[in-house]
Amino acid sequence: MPCAACGQEAGVIEWKWDPLRWELDPPCTQAEWKYLADANGAPEVMETQQCSYMNKICRGCYNSRLPIMARVKTRIRANGGLEEMQPSLKMRKDYEAAHDADLIKNRPAKIDGLQSASAAHLNGQLCRLVSRDAESLRWTVELVGGDQKSIKESNLTASKDIDLEWEVSRQQYAASNPADAAQTDGKPVARPLGTNTSWPKVKGIHPGAVVRLQNLVAKQDLNGRKGRCISFDTEVGRWKVDLGDEHKSLKVENLVPAPGEKPPTRQSAEAEKAAGDAEALRRQALDARQRHAEDYGWDS
Repeated sequence: MPCAACGQEAGVIEWKWDPLRWELDPPCTQAEWKYLADANGAPEVMETQQCSYMNKICRGCYNSRLPIMARVKTRIRANGGLEEMQPSLKMRKDYEAAHDADLIKNRPAKIDGLQSASAAHLNGQLCRLVSRDAESLRWTVELVGGDQKSIKESNLTASKDIDLEWEVSRQQYAASNPADAAQTDGKPVARPLGTNTSWPKVKGIHPGAVVRLQNLVAKQDLNGRKGRCISFDTEVGRWKVDLGDEHKSLKVENLVPAPGEKPPTRQSAEAEKAAGDAEALRRQALDARQRHAEDYGWDS
């Protein structure tokens, strides 16, 4: 009988339960397998096999899956699971490529291919997908100016470029027609971000916004710390940011919006500093090869 994992035939073989299914609770998922397979230095076996099987496997496959099982525990589940982790670059690219043209509610689209004389003028126009009739396969769409039309699904195209075109068109229309653009589906249309402000037009970064610090070179120990934007200094082009225990003057590119987090306090700042110091000490204890393996892949 061939091994269910590698397919190799063997006369006398020692069968083992697949550790990814029987020694993990819950069993390894395809998404976890794919996440680890995308990491630098992943075992070659991950390119040719699937994540789990119901039946037993040969001892060789069992041995090759043990380190994978350990990685599922330490690199994924110990960090809160895939839902709490950043997807790998390859996973993001694959997902975006697979869903680039999806027609979904509230997504922008472009109308094309209409043949009738009464509707041909709509070809090339941008719209927003409002609702879909499953029987007729028609979408009710909203044009830039707010008018609604019923368009066949086959005459609609979506893409990331169209997403951007729609945002630009809506902002241009809102600026040129403030009265007409005041409401869309009963909800106010936001003015172009930062139109009447002195600070950089970056979504989520404004006075009072909670942010996280990133990509600091001179003060790397502050990376990941939480702060709150106080005011923007137009002379130096920097935000004054309250970290809870001190203020810093920072460039906007060193800030990431964190709208779901509470503003920093002295207590939270002290806790973050203590956690950062502990992590720095742990990292110092690693050699260069271990740090590279921890940051980028499997090799150790």
